[in-house]
Amino acid sequence: MDLNKFALFRLMGQRMNWLSQRQQVLATNVANADTPGYRPSDLKPLDFQSVIRGKNDRLSVRATNAGHIQRKAGQSSFAQTTRSGSYQSALSGNSVVLEDQLMKVANTAMEYQVTTNLYRKHVAIIRSVLSGGGR
Repeated sequence: MDLNKFALFRLMGQRMNWLSQRQQVLATNVANADTPGYRPSDLKPLDFQSVIRGKNDRLSVRATNAGHIQRKAGQSSFAQTTRSGSYQSALSGNSVVLEDQLMKVANTAMEYQVTTNLYRKHVAIIRSVLSGGGR
């Protein structure tokens, strides 16, 4: 059974792939913390709305009750925090702040673990149903 045929599993797989790639970018930032002139980089945030609206995905978000909060057009469903201004560079021109990079690494690892746990739980539910354990 190919779980990627289910939109939910495909979305979780894409999320885990993005998180893995982000860890690689953050690890490169940490590894170059003392490299003169190095500027840290990060991946563009995964746009959940564009993933849902993918060419083969049939998921859609809609209000099924008048009490649901409606999202305005163009409004993101996820809050994004950004820092205004820029960090001062060291004398060598390096602008990597290890504390920030390590916090991002820890956050990304936590998000990966949450997604992995969700994936496992959904697989367990499918196994239970297929084996007749849901009766």
